[in-house]
Amino acid sequence: MEVKELVPMAPEAFKAEIKRRGWEPELLAIRWAMSKRRVHQIIADGDRPRYYDDAVMALPAILK
Repeated sequence: MEVKELVPMAPEAFKAEIKRRGWEPELLAIRWAMSKRRVHQIIADGDRPRYYDDAVMALPAILK
């Protein structure tokens, strides 16, 4: 079995994925039970823990 290197999402890609799924940082703060400021810090951090990338990729889409 081959294990590929995990490539972190760039802050711009992370933010774009949140938006693509119909979320805003304020809603994410409520869902993840953290402050809006902390969510913005996570979005801006290119060296964030990879589980946040996984969490964003698993967010349900919000239909408007």
